[in-house]
Formats: sequence, C-alpha cells, structure tokens
Amino acid sequence: MSQAGKTKISRRRMLKVTGATASAAVLGGAFSGLASPAYAKGANSLAIAIAFDPPSLDPLAIEQSVPAQVTWNIYEPLLWRDKNGRIIPWLAESIKQTSPTTHILKLRDGVKFQNGEAFNARAAAFSINRILDPETKSQWIGTVNTIKAAKAVGDLAVEVTTNEPDPVLQSRLTVIAMMAPDWTSEVGDQVGVQTNGTGPYQLEEWKRNLSIDLQVNPSYWGPAPQIESLTFRVIPEDATRFQSLNTNEIDLYLGVLPDQLKQAPKYQAGLSQNYSFLRLSNLEGSSIADPRVRQAMNYAIDKDGLRNALHGGLGNNLNGQLSVPEMTGYNPNLKPFPYDPERAQDLIREAGAQGLDVTVEGPKGRYTGDAVEMQAISAMLESVGLHIDLVLRDPNNWVRIGDRNQTPSPPEAWYVRHTNTTFDADRTLSSYYSLRGSYSSYSNADVDRNLDASRKEMDPAKRLKLLNRAYEIGSVEDPMGVYLFQHTELWGMRKEVEFTPYADGVLHVSQIRMNG
Repeated sequence: MSQAGKTKISRRRMLKVTGATASAAVLGGAFSGLASPAYAKGANSLAIAIAFDPPSLDPLAIEQSVPAQVTWNIYEPLLWRDKNGRIIPWLAESIKQTSPTTHILKLRDGVKFQNGEAFNARAAAFSINRILDPETKSQWIGTVNTIKAAKAVGDLAVEVTTNEPDPVLQSRLTVIAMMAPDWTSEVGDQVGVQTNGTGPYQLEEWKRNLSIDLQVNPSYWGPAPQIESLTFRVIPEDATRFQSLNTNEIDLYLGVLPDQLKQAPKYQAGLSQNYSFLRLSNLEGSSIADPRVRQAMNYAIDKDGLRNALHGGLGNNLNGQLSVPEMTGYNPNLKPFPYDPERAQDLIREAGAQGLDVTVEGPKGRYTGDAVEMQAISAMLESVGLHIDLVLRDPNNWVRIGDRNQTPSPPEAWYVRHTNTTFDADRTLSSYYSLRGSYSSYSNADVDRNLDASRKEMDPAKRLKLLNRAYEIGSVEDPMGVYLFQHTELWGMRKEVEFTPYADGVLHVSQIRMNG
C-alpha cells in the first residue's frame, strides 16, 4: 500500500482532534487552585497518590493494579517475585512436586495475621480454594483455574493439586493472597472493606473517595519497614497529582506524563509489563463479529502517531499480539498491524460494514491520559467508515462493564491496559483470549485447544509452539483486540524518596527509603 494515501498524526493535530490542549493535558502548574488540602506527615510517613478509590480491598476477588498498590502491602502470597521478576519463597519456604499433578509446600513457621490468627496450612488451603470458588467471582479465575484444590497435610504443609500437569503452577501461586479463614467467615460481606493480612502494613482508616491510611503491622514476621505510616490519596486528575508532588503534598505516584518529567523533582522510568489494547468482542450478537471488521480496526490506528503525540514517543508498539519478548509464549514471527487506512476501508467494504455503529467503552481517569487517547482512537476508527459511539466511564463503572461476572453482555470494544504479573502467556490467553477469563469477550475453539494443550505440556519447546499458535490465531486471523503499546512506567517522586520499581509492578512500600 502506498504511503501517499496515509495521514500522519502530529502532536498538534492529535490534540486538536481530541479537543484537548497542551496545557490541560500536561501542565500541572496551571491547576494550583485544584490541589487537595495538605495532609500532616511525620518523618517516617509516606503519601502516595492513586487515580481512583478501589472498589474493594478483597485481594482474591479483585484483579486491578490500583487496588493492588494497597492490598499487596497488607496481604502476601506463598511465593513471590524479587525485583528482577524471579520467583522466590515467601510465606512458603519450599515447594516439592510429588506427582505430575501434586505439589507440597512447606510453610513459614510463626507467621500470624494482624488479628492474631495463625497463618498455617489450613489458611493456605482456604485461600487457594476461596479464589477457585465460583461464589467469590474472582477476576483472577482465568489465571488460576488449572488448580483443582488445596488441602492441609500437616500444620505447616499444604498440598496443591492441579487438573493436569501444570508447567506454570509456581507463577500462579504468586498472585494468590493468603487470608485468615476464621476472620473471613466472621466479617462476611465486609471482607472487601476490612482487611487482615500477614503483610507489613494494616488498614487504619478508609475514607471513601478520599484516602486509605495504613499503619505498620507491629506483629509483622519480617524486617520492620522504615515507613511507619502510609496514606494512599485519591487524586483523579493528572495535573493535580503532579502539582501535589511539586508542593510536597504527596511523595510518590505512578503516571507522570512525559512532558512533565523535566519539571518533576525526581522520577523513575522503565518499560513495564503493561500493555494497552482495545478488547474486541466476536461473540454472537456483536456488531464486529466479522473478523474483517476487527482486522480493519487494527489497520485504522496510527500507533506511531499516538505514541509520539500522547506518550512522548516512549514505549513500544505491540507486535500484533498482547505480549512482549520477555514473556514466555511470545511469538517472534508476528508483526504490528501497519497503519493502512485504505486497507481498513477495503475490509470494511468487503464486510458490508460501512457506517456500522460500534460502541467503544473506555475509562476516564483510570490511566494517565486515557480519555484523550480514547478520543483519538475513536476519531481514527471514524475516519475509515465506522460510526463510533464513545462512552467514557469513571474507573469503577468501567471495570464493572468489562467484567463478565458483573456485566454478562460485554461491550463490543473496551479499552484496557493489561499487566502480566506471571511473565507467561497463559495468564494473558486465559484472561482475554478465552471465555473462561472474567475479562474476556472472545471465543475461538482453535485458540482454546492450543491453550488447553499448553497447560499440560511439560516440554518447553512443544509448549512454546502451542502458545505461539494461539497468539497467531487470536491476533491475526481472528483478532481478539486492537493491539497498541507496551508502556513505559513513569513514577514521580520527591527527591528524598529512594524507590526502585519491581519488574512485576508490585509496589512494596516496605522497601522504600526516605533520606532526610
């Protein structure tokens, strides 16, 4: 296809198309009147800004990165990851395979939940079985449902059985938080409002839509953190978060805009395991069930233009799949859909879809610059012959619309950024490319067959071929989504803050140091 027919999107044109202005998008200093009241802070305290109030603090039900910033400082898993993403022992000291489908984990002795309840094999088995229980309606279910059950086989030994031999069981165990069985039963439907973990912090007060206050857990089994008190402040606006950092009202937050970096007191930047895409529905009744329309939507997006105009050129375009080279299962033979609006128009004509009404759902205030990006994407889809009804929702309603546990009939197109904390394609494929995932609006029997086979294939080379094939089908032949970017994570912080982000994106406040 000739380049002559293509329209390149400059930053100025992008902002004009979306109705935004450069000052509104990036200049925090213009919003001094919007800053929230200052919070009193002590020498060993930390204030972190988050974009929205979590819908719940139940770590086994909710699978979202903003609530996780809070909950992973209260709760802990059996296995975890170090700064570089390597799996390490945590509440379990060791794991031993005793049969193709059975593993025994030896647990750390002397650990207690903050209410004094003992952490033991009963608690570990309870937590694993709870995340699998349909009544929990866990958003993690697609990731962990290779696990059949868990049971205590001693006070400090828990047996985990899988439905088939599972090559990535250890990765799955890194995302299952341990919860106290008696306490969980006692609090009932308050389990998402109250907390009781084994971690370094405990919930002090939750002021809905304003702040979440944590205090150090005095009975924590590990080293005492330097930070003794911690406040997560809910600040929805990008500019207000940045201004709050520069006026010392907060100490740290994720989501500095590229244009703000020179004005930030200090920042950390690095490629993240965070991938943006437009999830597309091929289910019966969807207006975009025809794969040609979904292919056209991929050709319609000028990813380079978007990334340069809205993300400062940072990050990478996704190579035609919801994965990156450092992930197990990544298919190196897939390439990005080129920006080719003429090809998009041809496919839409072939499908008889000119003027087709397509509803696109996206968040406003969930991700940095999300509304502006959604407006630009919608304009590009409109330009190739589709009629886009863009609906921007507050973060909690946006999640509700995208989760089939809460909204059985998913939207035709739903914008999301996916974080793969297991570093394995199984999590991504089971969450989005298979209807078994609570966040999926896509079904393809060939993808499911390859995914199912990969879940019990212990030969790494054979398993890689199965995962590669699943991506090939679900990314090119019958696209599950419009694949956009791997994002660069930008943390802004005060100069006194010493903080290095973990490879899996987990925020470990206990590892943060304040100098001065």
